[in-house]
Amino acid sequence: MLTREMLRLGLPELYTRRVRLRQLKAEDYPALERILSDPLVIQYVNRIRKPVYARMRRLVAQIKISADSLDSLHFAVEWHRRNTGESNLHDEFNERSSSSLLGIVSFQQWNERTGEAQLGYILDRPFWGQGLATEVVGEMLKFGFESLKLKRIESRCQENNQASMRVLMKNKMRLLRTIDAYDPSGEVPSVLVFSLTQGDYA
Repeated sequence: MLTREMLRLGLPELYTRRVRLRQLKAEDYPALERILSDPLVIQYVNRIRKPVYARMRRLVAQIKISADSLDSLHFAVEWHRRNTGESNLHDEFNERSSSSLLGIVSFQQWNERTGEAQLGYILDRPFWGQGLATEVVGEMLKFGFESLKLKRIESRCQENNQASMRVLMKNKMRLLRTIDAYDPSGEVPSVLVFSLTQGDYA
């Protein structure tokens, strides 16, 4: 079982069929800021009603603080360098950016004592619809239950994010409850809370 003290030395590298998950580094933040500056990406990440740039800056600051304290475990998502099956997508990305960052995936609000964490992920828009999120979420569930010995993993998505709902359900996560938005204008969507327990995973 990996403990907080052990992880202070660094997060392990995880692999799916196509991507590598590694510890998020300081040099990743410019690429992360670019990803989160896309209005279509940031709309699914938080619900505060502020301009895109302000939302991006707030979220990046939160990621930095939680990473330093290990309250959250943030992994960078990048192509597995030995993978050759996605060359077209890889070439397209390299033409757009010098960074290899495809997105991030995190265990947020990690509570080592209770064995609970909230799983979140963000992918750059060119890589939506390729099955990458399903791979990444599956690997993180495996890491959470097998290496961190979590008892329950929760994940949230906005009710209008059908693609994210499918990713969670493909990974056997179950809808637990709905958090309604207290917004008279009706512009802020409700949030769907999905959950998977250690027993169900096993």
